Formats: sequence, structure tokens, C-alpha cells
Amino acid sequence: MWFTVFLWAHILSAIIAFGPTFTYPLLGNMVSKEPQHALFVVKFQESFTMKMLYPLGLVVLPLAGLGMILVNHIPVFTSPFRWLLAGIVLFLIAATYSVTVQTPTGMKLMKALEARPPGPPPEGSTGPPPEIFALVKKLKAGGIFLTIMVIVIFTLMVFGANGKLS
Repeated sequence: MWFTVFLWAHILSAIIAFGPTFTYPLLGNMVSKEPQHALFVVKFQESFTMKMLYPLGLVVLPLAGLGMILVNHIPVFTSPFRWLLAGIVLFLIAATYSVTVQTPTGMKLMKALEARPPGPPPEGSTGPPPEIFALVKKLKAGGIFLTIMVIVIFTLMVFGANGKLS
């Protein structure tokens, strides 16, 4: 019974925490066409990260995974479970990158956008100021990296658990 509870919590927290992040590229594309909404989008993304993604994706999800490992006495360091160990290592890499690079960069962007004067950009400007452009570029690259990591980890968890990767 406990395995089922942990499995349910693991899957549900993954869906709720990481599913909405797949909309971020769409939001970024919309902001590039309507930059006046940039601050709102960045605030939304940072709020979602702190209130949903981190609690569910970085606390509930790994604790539920650990619960499944413990109640089923899964020997993570043995050959049949290499997929699980690989998924755990990749998760730790992605979580560390998210906490140490992506979120601080997003916070810097939010502060830079908040510091901008209201109204349209100055006449003659051809895009965002260089510091904002650099932060957006860094966030975009980090987002691509984290999206790939999530897809690889999900693939390992789904197909590895079904014995297709052992």
C-alpha cells in the first residue's frame, strides 16, 4: 500500500511541478511580440517556481521516490537499476542548476525589469537593453538545458520502470 501512495505522490508532483514549465517558451515568444508584458510573465514564472515547482518538484517528488525505493528495498546500485541511478544523478544535476543558476538569473531579470521606467522604450531603441538581453539569453539557454533534462529523466523513469532500459 505504501508503495502505491509514494508512486501516486511521485507522479502527481512531477506532473504539477514540471508540466507548466513547458509553456515557458510560448510565454517567451509572446513577450518578444508584446514586451510590455515581460515583467508580468517573469513574475509569474518566478512565483510558480517558488510556490509550486520547488516544493513539489524538489521536495515531494524526491521524497516520494525515496519512499518507493525504501519500501520496496530497491537495490539502486545494482545493474538492473542503472536507469534509476542515472535518473537520480541527472535530477540532482538539474535541481542544482535550477537553484544555483536559473532562479538567480530569473530574479536578476525581474529586478532589472522592475527598475525600468514605465512607458514605451526610448525613441530609437531597437530592442531590450543589453543587460536584459543577456539575462534573457542565459535564461533561454538554461531553460533548454532543463527541458532536455526533464525529458531524459521522465524517459528513464517511465521506460526504465517497465524494464525496457535494464
